[in-house]
Amino acid sequence: MTPNNTLIQPPSAIVGLLLLLGALLPAPSFGEEQRYITDEILVPVRSGAGGEYRIVNKGLSSGTPITQFGLSEDGVWAEVETRGGTRGWLRAQYIQVDRPSQLLLEDANKAYANLEADRNKLRSLLDDSQSVAYEADGQLLEIKEKLTVSEAELSRIKQISGAAIELDSRNQLLAKNLETKRSEAELLKLENVRLQERIKSNQIIDGALAVLLGVIIMAIAPKLIPKRRRNDGWS
Repeated sequence: MTPNNTLIQPPSAIVGLLLLLGALLPAPSFGEEQRYITDEILVPVRSGAGGEYRIVNKGLSSGTPITQFGLSEDGVWAEVETRGGTRGWLRAQYIQVDRPSQLLLEDANKAYANLEADRNKLRSLLDDSQSVAYEADGQLLEIKEKLTVSEAELSRIKQISGAAIELDSRNQLLAKNLETKRSEAELLKLENVRLQERIKSNQIIDGALAVLLGVIIMAIAPKLIPKRRRNDGWS
């Protein structure tokens, strides 16, 4: 539809008749409701509910949000107000409750653009994460190699420690055996001293007994040997 941008000058008689009819007819109902201009059209806004009224807005484009206050008695015209504050009447056939497909398409394009931007961000994050993961894999491999070397070194230290512990145990056992042998040697020394003292005592006793036996023998022997009789041939 091509909007009529020219100012219509109706005859004064018609204008008077319309004014009279407007006074006699009941006033249109009012109620503020959100509405939209239909797709692919420019709709003029007039100062009154009729094509003879002057145009106060040359044309509202498709998808323009407006506030609807009510309809004319015949339901052909709707009283509206734009967001810019222009208030007037336009044909109700060009008004719809739902958002027009053009706005829906724009919303869909915006949503798609936002999703695409989010996808690009996620891809960037994924690339960064993969780079970090690759770097982490390298660090992990290096850590594993260091861990292997550390485990080998620890095993060697354990072996050395085990050998040192075993050697220390042997040294302690040898020291204990040595101490035992020393104690036994001391006991043997004491026993030898005692034996030597006993031997000396026995020798003294034996010597004394031998002397005593000699004295006894010397004392008893003359008595045991018979005396010879004296030769009486001289008598």
